[in-house]
Amino acid sequence: MWLGPLYALLVVTFLAWYLASGHAARKLVTGVSAFTALLAVLPALRDVLRLGRTAPEPVPSVNQVADGLAHGVRQQWEAEAQVRRLNDPFPLPVEWVAADADLVESWSHLRELVGDWPGQPPANSAWAVSAKGLAGKGGEIARVFEGVPTGRLVVLGEPGAGKTVLLIRLLLALLEHRPPGGPVPVLFPLASWDPARQDLYSWMADQLTRDHPGLQTPVPADTPQPSPGTQACALLEQRLILPLLDRLDELPEAVRARALQAINQVLPARQPLVLSSRIAEYRRALTPPAGTTVLLNGAAGIRLLPLDPAKAAAYLERDAGGPGTGAAARWSRVTASLGTGIPASQALSTPLGLFLARTIYNPRPDEHLVDLAHPDELLDQARFPSRADIDTHLFAAFIPAAYRPHPLHPTRWSPERAQRTLTFLARHLQHTLDGTPNLAWWQLPKALPKHGVAIAVGLTAGLIGGLAGGLGFGFPFGLTSGFTYGLSAGLTNGLLFGLPCAAGAALITSSAKDRNPSSGIRWSWRGKSWLIFGLAAGLGFGLVTGVWNGLAIGRDFGLAIGLTNGLAAGLMGGFMGGLRSVHPDLDKAVGPGAVLARDRRTFSVMTLAGGLTGVLALALALVIVLALALGYRVSLPTALAFELPQGLGYGLPFGLMLGVVRSVWLEFLIAQVGLAALGRVPCHFMSFLADAHERRGVLRQVGAVYQFRHVDLQRHLAGRRP
Repeated sequence: MWLGPLYALLVVTFLAWYLASGHAARKLVTGVSAFTALLAVLPALRDVLRLGRTAPEPVPSVNQVADGLAHGVRQQWEAEAQVRRLNDPFPLPVEWVAADADLVESWSHLRELVGDWPGQPPANSAWAVSAKGLAGKGGEIARVFEGVPTGRLVVLGEPGAGKTVLLIRLLLALLEHRPPGGPVPVLFPLASWDPARQDLYSWMADQLTRDHPGLQTPVPADTPQPSPGTQACALLEQRLILPLLDRLDELPEAVRARALQAINQVLPARQPLVLSSRIAEYRRALTPPAGTTVLLNGAAGIRLLPLDPAKAAAYLERDAGGPGTGAAARWSRVTASLGTGIPASQALSTPLGLFLARTIYNPRPDEHLVDLAHPDELLDQARFPSRADIDTHLFAAFIPAAYRPHPLHPTRWSPERAQRTLTFLARHLQHTLDGTPNLAWWQLPKALPKHGVAIAVGLTAGLIGGLAGGLGFGFPFGLTSGFTYGLSAGLTNGLLFGLPCAAGAALITSSAKDRNPSSGIRWSWRGKSWLIFGLAAGLGFGLVTGVWNGLAIGRDFGLAIGLTNGLAAGLMGGFMGGLRSVHPDLDKAVGPGAVLARDRRTFSVMTLAGGLTGVLALALALVIVLALALGYRVSLPTALAFELPQGLGYGLPFGLMLGVVRSVWLEFLIAQVGLAALGRVPCHFMSFLADAHERRGVLRQVGAVYQFRHVDLQRHLAGRRP
């Protein structure tokens, strides 16, 4: 509505100035008319292309989206189960019983509740007869979940008892028997949720789109499915996501009761879910100091038991090579003490304790026993008088054991360097990021001073853009002269441009929300408004520069230069504004490395696209303006060769700025270089994280982020001296 009057005002103003100066209007009318006609050609060309376009691809239904998501989730957690060695040497036989009656709903109430649901069939044969029927072990967790009438289950256990691993086994079992179009079980670590700031649905939608960027695709308004917004929102609203809410205890104590209330209020009564927590923390969340007791509506519960001593002993011996081997014989005194209640027995009664102990004391292939500590030291009660002392010892010895030198598993990082880096990362998560377990590479810049990264990004962008522009404009004067001019002008302009850019970036980042990485780009016809706006703005820019140049070198050539610059700026801005985000397929798992590669690709493509677009736009504008305004005919190859340096000088800085805005890779790179220079992280930071996850077992991967193997390991490292 306002673009047309603005365009008319600019044309009338320029015509008045041009005619008042005493010049003939013939050439001017020709140029302005051609430019106006070009604006009209663009929507006409769009309509012609639309008429000749093939039929659009069918929009997938929500059930088809759920099927694709199920494949991606299954691929992700099968790979993670292999990395965590959940089946090596064999799955630990975790057992459980029904949770205490005061922590869950009564069984009779659950059956009555389901009976009151509209359209609910009579009692299902798969339902347990009573709460005692929820007892089980190992792979029976799927059967136990199906035995809950409401489909709501609370998994409780002591620290390290295996709650998260049990949820992973349940997730994989549900996916194994999932019918096409059925709900998709998705694991949601609750530690990153702030119930006071974000409702549960919005938070789950954000987690889904972060780990599966394909779910960012908007749902068309004319589709048969009623759910608006993105595909992630559609899946949640149609109950095609079965949330496995992991580790309520990792939320701050002050908000756990509010989190339970939010779950009760947001999720409908017929929405199945699973919630895990430590026992003591869950009990305190149900009975806050102020307020009434709040139970999870319609939920049954199970409580994980300590490991059976005989099975724990068999696990340690089997991991050491089996009974009869020298490595297994080292465990004889320790396994004999299991079940006696001494500190070592208590520490080794959980899957976490067994994992730490086998990593520290069991040899890898071709390792010599004499080089390893002996497990009998765990029985020294003078040195370890309590279980807490044993746990502290195991956490302290775990990192050196995971990084000990081995000929079959060479590493670029010594145990000391790995310990120093992991301690820094744990302190970064615990103190800088308020205790979140999510180690996201795009949040690494927060480890530096508040505005340091913003200033560095602004200066870097300004220097690179100024250097490219200086070299481009200096090239026509010869290679040596052009390089000298470009270097000096580029550094000068870069500093002049970078300082205000840095100040603006620092001001914006002080109040802006967290920036997320890009998933890729493509050009879309949806950018047609940007194209029209860019051309109109370019014309205004061209008129202003035409007046300025006309005063200096003559009106005709000044007008030609102004129109050339304006048309080029409009074409470049319009094309670059049409670039849109691309969303990958749902059936592919997205890891931190893949997210980084896509975001880096976005930055590179935006920068290069800006440079190439600048060259092509200037060449096309030169051909059009010279032919229409001055009557000169120049071939497009000649114009491309002539405008190559200047086009790069215009386009590269423009593309670089858009790349900085639409990706976070440059910020991460600067933070990584800065922290590496300070000795906080290795130069190959992402390789270090991947090695810590895939080969050392120190980190685990949850979608697009890493986490420490256990939150207590993170807290232990965060409490160490830096």
